Amino acid sequence: MTQERRWPLGHLRTRPRAANEIAIRKMCINAYLGDGRALVRVLGRYKMFVDTRDVDVCAHLLLDGFWEMWVTELLECLVRPGMVCVDVGAHVGYFTMLMADLAGPTGAVHAFEPNSRLRRMLDDSVRVNGFAARVQSYAEPLYDATGLAAELVVPEAQPSAGHLRILSEGEPATMLRTRRLDGIAGLERCDCIKIDAEASEEAIWRGMRGLLDRAQPMTILLEFCAIRYADPGRFLAAIVAEGFALHRVDPAAGLHRMSTAGILDTPPTSDQMLVLIR
Repeated sequence: MTQERRWPLGHLRTRPRAANEIAIRKMCINAYLGDGRALVRVLGRYKMFVDTRDVDVCAHLLLDGFWEMWVTELLECLVRPGMVCVDVGAHVGYFTMLMADLAGPTGAVHAFEPNSRLRRMLDDSVRVNGFAARVQSYAEPLYDATGLAAELVVPEAQPSAGHLRILSEGEPATMLRTRRLDGIAGLERCDCIKIDAEASEEAIWRGMRGLLDRAQPMTILLEFCAIRYADPGRFLAAIVAEGFALHRVDPAAGLHRMSTAGILDTPPTSDQMLVLIR
């Protein structure tokens, strides 16, 4: 029996992006399974279950076999064997798979996805790729308090844009209850965190208090959109106060150092992938 050919992740550092994208597209095949599910080969390495109704992330995975190559390249540089990683807003698990592969059998990935349909696909992908021993998925949304009743508001055909709404007293209860990240077992050490939570980022940051207080080296990829926060400058100041240097990953120019003013000078409706390094 011949071993399955797998595209080398090291090419992300050693070969031009355009050449990598061409090679990955050539290896991208998919099969429709019914009920809006398909199985697709991603990054020339992983078998992933995706949602064919999603016109955002999964549309790219189905036809290209990759998503946000600039973030993919960065994670390949950041995550090393034995690291403990967190994927907040994991969707169907594209970055979860990458983190799990790079962290290896001595590492661990904690993936948070409150959308039950997407999380089932993530869990299926984890199993079929042999990563079950190193990946733990969670249904609870992260926030700054544990046990708050919440609902996930999901735009039709764009589950990646689903956002959390905390319910007021007296509203019908749901199955979703929030958790704090610093209350998750297994995160006594945390090396790399990716947070993409559609306006919950600041609350998630407050729920990391216990992790931040350990003053350990840590890299955080944080999707930042100023219009989502009551005081975006105060949010950035809180990040800097914890000893993090601010960077932004640009799709064309890569990673570069940023000031608070430079980040706030960007149009407030623009999504920026910040990289916080301590």
